[in-house]
Amino acid sequence: MNPTDEKQRIARVQQGDTEVSFSPLVRKYNARLYRHIQKRLRDPEVAKDLTQETWLKAYRGIQTYRGESAFYSWLYRIAENVITDHFRRHATERASRHLIDDPHFRDTDTCPSQSLERKELRLHLKNAIKCLTKPRRDVFVLYYHHELPIKAIARLLNRSEGTIKTHLRNARLQLQELLTPYLNNSDIPADMKDLKTGVPEIDI
Repeated sequence: MNPTDEKQRIARVQQGDTEVSFSPLVRKYNARLYRHIQKRLRDPEVAKDLTQETWLKAYRGIQTYRGESAFYSWLYRIAENVITDHFRRHATERASRHLIDDPHFRDTDTCPSQSLERKELRLHLKNAIKCLTKPRRDVFVLYYHHELPIKAIARLLNRSEGTIKTHLRNARLQLQELLTPYLNNSDIPADMKDLKTGVPEIDI
């Protein structure tokens, strides 16, 4: 498919001729797109899923393509956003597991009810982390999951250490606000009762 044919097919897709005109674009770029995503993730199965997600977003957003750049460049940017979202989702999940898997909260008993309480707390914490504003969530994940010091986070995000400390403190306060209704109305295990006063204090 030469560049002229490609532009014509894209125009037809934008006009509603999706079944006939979009498939050749997928055939032309799918292998290249998959290789790029696979290189970033190093997981073939996840790369396949994200490749499909990229094409779905491209299909749904085809009207936003104005031809100001090559079609693959536009597709590449969509893929990068999909990859970033994937990493962010999984980093958030790992951060919530990291907090609940702390030795202080680890499930060392065999009581089914306490095990269930811990699972429920894990779910509530995971959802609460997702509700953090993006700056707070990014700092929270870097500090708790990646265990980066304040100075390294500030350098990575190009922010002052004071700003990072503020985001971290506000993240803790926001989590406290989000979790308090659940903690106040749950019969949580005795070794976790200090969570009723909020998320554990962060020493910064």
